[in-house]
Amino acid sequence: MRPELSVIVPVHDVEAYLEPCLASLERQQDAEPLEVVVVDDGSTDSSAQIAARWADAYESFRLVHQEHQGVSAARNRGVAAASGRYLAFCDADDVVPDDAYSALLDSLRTTGSDLASGDVRRLDSRGVRPHPRYRDVFARRRQQTHITTDPALLLDRMPWNKVFRRDFWDRHELRFSLPLYEDAPVMIRAHLLATKVDVLTQVVYHWRIRETGPRSVTQRLHEPANVAARMTMAIETGRLIRGLAPELFGRFALDIIGGDVRVAVDAVASNDDDAIRPALDLAREFVAMADDTVLGRLPARDREIADLVAALDLAGIRGTLGVGAPRPAGLTSISLAA
Repeated sequence: MRPELSVIVPVHDVEAYLEPCLASLERQQDAEPLEVVVVDDGSTDSSAQIAARWADAYESFRLVHQEHQGVSAARNRGVAAASGRYLAFCDADDVVPDDAYSALLDSLRTTGSDLASGDVRRLDSRGVRPHPRYRDVFARRRQQTHITTDPALLLDRMPWNKVFRRDFWDRHELRFSLPLYEDAPVMIRAHLLATKVDVLTQVVYHWRIRETGPRSVTQRLHEPANVAARMTMAIETGRLIRGLAPELFGRFALDIIGGDVRVAVDAVASNDDDAIRPALDLAREFVAMADDTVLGRLPARDREIADLVAALDLAGIRGTLGVGAPRPAGLTSISLAA
């Protein structure tokens, strides 16, 4: 029998967290027939062995192996192997609350929308707590909405709090491609190409803060390669928005300059000029995409930052940060958000 839902789980060296993740997915079987496609992306720890035990124990769990190619390739491989009428994605260190997929699927069956999205909580050893960034996005239930009339959904750039119709995903040939910060271009494209979208207030995902093992991408904010990847995401997503819904670009740019570009600037405090300059050059490329109308809407502090980035003025940025001579990499940076 064809499963109703396929859940794609990319796995790479997450042995400390994989069992709770897979257990949370197995509990979803109580309400929905689903398959869990675990893609081992060349793990060097015991992750593949853990996944194999689950695949042996549960007929609905499948394990696919590939050489290490990154999360984008692993997700794409999982989609190719999946057979469900609907698709979902779960990162291997996170947890899906009970009945989350049932709520998302029930909404899609009722409305006929192309995708449904729900609220998120951060998870660590102390428990779960709201993420302030998503408070307004999921504050009220909306059915058959769209990002062009509901631009708050520009913040809904993650794949793992959603369920998609498989035919929608295939029809638009949605694929992940970036090596890091890969979510936003694909998710914003999905939002823009969808005919209609459902938004739930229910919490459907627990996003873990790693406390042991390798740090996640979002826990390495100020590493030069990480900053460069983040700005590459912003540029690619910005180009996509300008091509499909240019009226939304201003709002997107305000969010990126006030957030991601500020992270890039903050990284100057903990890296020398040669190390951080390529990432700042990408930040400058994004700022150049915003016209004077957009820049004029920035708060004074963000406008100052945007001007320094546009000029690639590293000395001016260090002065703004209160940093003199370049510091060796690894020192704590001074946060502009304070």
